[in-house]
Amino acid sequence: MDRKACEQEIQSFLAGWSPPPAVSGAGCGGVVPHAGWFFSGKIAARVFHTLKSNEKVDVVVLYGGHLGPNDFPKIVLEDACETPLGEVEIDRAFAEKLMKRVDAKREAPSSGDNTIEVQLAMVKYFFPRAKMIAVRSPLSSAAVRLGKEVAELAKGEGKSILAIGSTDLTHYGPNYGFTAKGLGPSSVEWVKKENDQRFIEQALRMDAEGLLRHAVENDSACSPGAVASAVTTCKAMGAEQGVLLDYYTSYDIMPDDSFVGYAGIVY
Repeated sequence: MDRKACEQEIQSFLAGWSPPPAVSGAGCGGVVPHAGWFFSGKIAARVFHTLKSNEKVDVVVLYGGHLGPNDFPKIVLEDACETPLGEVEIDRAFAEKLMKRVDAKREAPSSGDNTIEVQLAMVKYFFPRAKMIAVRSPLSSAAVRLGKEVAELAKGEGKSILAIGSTDLTHYGPNYGFTAKGLGPSSVEWVKKENDQRFIEQALRMDAEGLLRHAVENDSACSPGAVASAVTTCKAMGAEQGVLLDYYTSYDIMPDDSFVGYAGIVY
């Protein structure tokens, strides 16, 4: 995708849409899905667009995931990440200081993890002058510690940040080896009204430990560590609750026995 096509795609996600009345003032972060723009780009773009009201952003902290409970956080230490809209500069000094504050490893450039990758052009489009910190958060309390350290470091550095966690929700169906409620419309209803809803409720309450626990016990998110980190950072910045901008599943776009849930939240 070239620059023009990328910009047009993002603009199409926002056509005729505006943030709900419940959103007021400058946000400090949020939650976005990462299934790819065809399925979940609309939600991600709307979260970024809503957060764009915070114009004085020095650094966008993008928390990715797809890590297990025994993994260390993984921090990107490259100079920049390439996008169709130009490079997103990494705040190397911030990233290196963060490495000294947490037990973390360097993220391999060849990892190909989509939790961060599919968000990069969004970061560049909505925050063209901001630098970025990209870090993958594990499925453990280490994600909470990471979120606290990021907030404290940003405060000490005098930097204005946004903290965004990237996760998809329940992966249901034969393709994912999860068919606890059978197949068909009743399983979709269960995912929407119960499994995903319970995780979303924890995220809206900003209960980092609670959402981690729910994900482990119910397979309700693929990268809950990213949300736990974002929630913790935003709490430290003064946020008290989240606002759900949108929710749907891939079934709503392309019905199938295997499907995934997506939510967009701002803090």
